[in-house]
Amino acid sequence: MENKLPAWDDLRVLLEVHRGGSFLAAGLQLGLSTSTVARRIGALEKDLGRALVHRTSQGAWLEKEALELIVLAEQFEQSLRAHRRDGGGGSPYAGRIRISLPDGFLVGAAEAATRFRRRHPETLIEVISELRFVDLASREADIGVRGGRSSSPVLIDKPLGEVMSGLYASEDYLKRFVPKRLLGADDYAGQDFIVEDETPRGQGPAQWLIQRGASRFPFRSNSMEARLHAAKGGMGLVMLGVGAEREHPELLRVGLETPLPSLRFYLTMHKDLRKVPRIRKFAKTFEAVFAEYLAAQSEAEATSRPRAPRARRR
Repeated sequence: MENKLPAWDDLRVLLEVHRGGSFLAAGLQLGLSTSTVARRIGALEKDLGRALVHRTSQGAWLEKEALELIVLAEQFEQSLRAHRRDGGGGSPYAGRIRISLPDGFLVGAAEAATRFRRRHPETLIEVISELRFVDLASREADIGVRGGRSSSPVLIDKPLGEVMSGLYASEDYLKRFVPKRLLGADDYAGQDFIVEDETPRGQGPAQWLIQRGASRFPFRSNSMEARLHAAKGGMGLVMLGVGAEREHPELLRVGLETPLPSLRFYLTMHKDLRKVPRIRKFAKTFEAVFAEYLAAQSEAEATSRPRAPRARRR
């Protein structure tokens, strides 16, 4: 007899057993009794004709075949969430928009959301900043801001522009360690730097600083707020977008003999979302906010750029 295709309700129970590690945890997540979870798993095993889950006093563990089903269940779950976000009643702007970006862009995303909802209050906007970038190809989010082009053929990237970077520190730190507010090419080794956590590919601001001789990183954090607090407390130099002193007057910009590289950012989304009105229009709103930020950066660079130290004579 041919095995039945598994029902989504049963696959969802299997998925929660995998995530929670027990029938009890799965039941609590789904609002089901432990006996109902066991019955659903039993029905799934009967439909597929093989054992999938083993219960022990320490919890539940899954067979290899069950783990293959977990991958399919997670993909289907993501598709369902994306479908729900795309739906939305009479207005083409009704529904959800989910944006994933570095936490340094959270304020800009909130400003774009504020402007957008003044015109389209039926749109619900979710802004997430995570330690890992979500999978835009699998529609874990609708829009992403990335520091490089994507490699997936189903994603499209639109250049947002280049952000100019500078080094900043508190007045107390500068008085003690950089009294001239100028940093030469040979001065990085003697300074403390506040940076993000290690990046998976060994890239990012910390690597640029290391290439210039930096070796002292007393504080690392993926939180912009935490890095700002540490810098304001005099813990070291922090890399920020040029013009940051306008929002954070407690920090002063340092002159550099070798300018830091600018960072190019892209707005990335799934190709299928170009035809969704609320996604397309919100992307344009975010682009406008980003363009205003870049214009303010250029103005700050032109009016308040610190003097660079003169090259040393040999």
